[in-house]
Amino acid sequence: MPANLKGMTFCRSGSYLATTFVTSILLFLSLACSKSAETAKSTEPEPLAITSSNSPTPSLLMTRATPTPAAPDESPLPPKADEVVDALARVFDKALTLDQSHAPSFVAGDFNGDGYEDLAIVTKASENSLADINNELANWTLEDPRMVPIPGSKAANELQRPKPVKVEKTDSLLAIIHGVGAQGWRNREARQSYLLRNGAGMNILVRFAGDLRRDSANSRLPPLKGDAISETMNGRRGLIFWTGAKYAWSLTGN
Repeated sequence: MPANLKGMTFCRSGSYLATTFVTSILLFLSLACSKSAETAKSTEPEPLAITSSNSPTPSLLMTRATPTPAAPDESPLPPKADEVVDALARVFDKALTLDQSHAPSFVAGDFNGDGYEDLAIVTKASENSLADINNELANWTLEDPRMVPIPGSKAANELQRPKPVKVEKTDSLLAIIHGVGAQGWRNREARQSYLLRNGAGMNILVRFAGDLRRDSANSRLPPLKGDAISETMNGRRGLIFWTGAKYAWSLTGN
């Protein structure tokens, strides 16, 4: 073979070997990189699952403190004079003033039996307020408990037109404010009220309905819807009590 052909053959063989070698190196590197990537992927930590729920985990539920509801006030504080004056102004505006000639001049109890504390106040008409007190459109109910028949009596079964009640300047009046909700008569929304002519006696005190019913010696006990107001009028002891619609007066044996 001529020398020049031998040289060409050698060159082609060398080029082929070089190409094969380079290709082998690249293939090896490619396999090595692929293996490294798979190893890294297998050791990568699993992502945490994210949920849209706002519910706390069980451990939090077990350790979270549960608030204890406050116990209801079973024994309301007795009324104070300044509170009574504020209640009079809220309900009766300036028509009435506290009559401090009576001792006590106010008592609290559940007089209409709805479970909320009411307030009874011995009052008198303010100066130049008789027209407002006797106004038929006033926000309170004006009545005379001595003219209200006792439920179950003969008079209660007879249809009688109630006589109009008119307050005079010298009258001592018993104002009763019905309570609303847990605050009772202290509630700013407590405005249902009754104004009783011939309803303010002496030595006023509250007689609780349960105590009165247990008192077997009291044979003249009227039917009660709630607590009653015990007082002395004209030397005779009796009760102011709620009939379900009005306040009435009944004599008692004690």
